[in-house]
Amino acid sequence: MSCLKKKHFTLIIICILTATYSYGQIKVSEFIQDSKIASAENNKLYFIDFWATWCGPCITAKEHLGVLQKQFPNDLYIVSLTKESPLTVERFLKGKPTELAIAIDYNGETFNSYKVAILPDGVLINADGKVLWRGGAPDLKKEMVSKFLRQQKGESALNSVVKVLKVEEEIIDDYMPTEDLEIKTILNSFEDLDISNTTNYLKLSGSLNRIVSYLAKIYKNQIVLEEGLDMNYEIYFKKPFDKNENLAVKLITEMNLDIERKFSEGEGISFVVDSPKFWNTDQIDWGKNNAQYLVDDSQIKADNVSLRDVAYQLAYVLDMPIIVPDDNEISLTLHDWDFHYKFFQLMQSDLEDNYGIKAEKKKITFPVYHIQKIAP
Repeated sequence: MSCLKKKHFTLIIICILTATYSYGQIKVSEFIQDSKIASAENNKLYFIDFWATWCGPCITAKEHLGVLQKQFPNDLYIVSLTKESPLTVERFLKGKPTELAIAIDYNGETFNSYKVAILPDGVLINADGKVLWRGGAPDLKKEMVSKFLRQQKGESALNSVVKVLKVEEEIIDDYMPTEDLEIKTILNSFEDLDISNTTNYLKLSGSLNRIVSYLAKIYKNQIVLEEGLDMNYEIYFKKPFDKNENLAVKLITEMNLDIERKFSEGEGISFVVDSPKFWNTDQIDWGKNNAQYLVDDSQIKADNVSLRDVAYQLAYVLDMPIIVPDDNEISLTLHDWDFHYKFFQLMQSDLEDNYGIKAEKKKITFPVYHIQKIAP
C-alpha cells in the first residue's frame, strides 16, 4: 500500500523563556490571529488559555477573557491555544468571532508538556516566563491580575517572550500501517495515554496497562500485569475494524500473552438500567476527528459514545471501578451525554432523571484481569 500524502501546516515553535520555573517550549502549528485588543509591547503578564471549540465552558470563558483583555490592554497578553485543526478553528471563529489571539498546538506537545487533563485550563506567566498561577480561564479574575501586576517589575514585548521559528510548509509522507496491527516498543514515558484516531488508523502510545484499559473500556486498576510487562508501546490498528472484534483481546493474543479473570471486592459504582431513556446522537455534534469527550472539573460531555465507554471515562476521573449492565444493547449502543460527576448525589440525579440510570456507590464485586506471559 502506498503511503498517504498529507500536507502539514507551517510549524511554529514558541519558546517561553523562564527565569526560575518553566514547562519548556510551547509548540504550535500556527497563529490563526493576533490579538485585536492587546498591545504586543511591554507587557508584564502573559496568559496561555487551553481550550477547544467543542468545550462549552471554554467558549463561555472566551467572553470573560475578552473583557479581561480589554481591562488590561497594555499589561496582559492572552493567547488561546487549541490542538484542533486550523480548519476546524477557522470555521468555528466565523460563527463565534473573538478578538483574542488564537494559536494552534497541532501535535499536542504543549498540552502534553503542561499535562493538560481537563478543559478549560491555563497558565499565567510574567515577563521572564515564570509561572505565577495556573487554573481555568473562568477563575482568572480582574483582582488577581491586578495583584500580580503590582508584584511584577519587569516588562517584555511579545516577541521577546515568544520566539517563533517558522519552517516552510512541505508535503511529507504520513505513516500508514501496512498490517492490521503493528506493535513497537518505545523508550518514551507517558503520564497518560496518547491517542490519535484518524480516518485510516487508531494509534495508541503509552503503557500497556493504559492501552489495554482504553481498548477494553475497563478501569486501569482492574488490569494487573505480570512483572516486566508494563512497558511503553506505540500501537497501530489499521481501519476499518471488524465491529465484532475485541481489540484488547486481539492485542494480547498478538503479543503472545494470556488473560486470567479473577474477582475482587471494593468500593465502586453500580449502574442499573431498568427503563433507559438515553439521548440519541443528535444532541451534541463536534464533527469528525475531534475529541469525543469534554471532561472539566465537574461535568462530563460526550459525543457518540456507549454507556460502557462513558463509564470508563467516569471510572478514570473518580478513580474507582464502575459496573455496567451486561446487556450489549444497553451498554454498547452510541449516545450523547452531559452530566455532573463531582458530587455523587448530583450525579445520581443527572443520570436517573436524564438517562434512566440508577447509580449506587457501594461495596461491589468486580472482575480483575491478570495478564501474563504464556508458559513455554
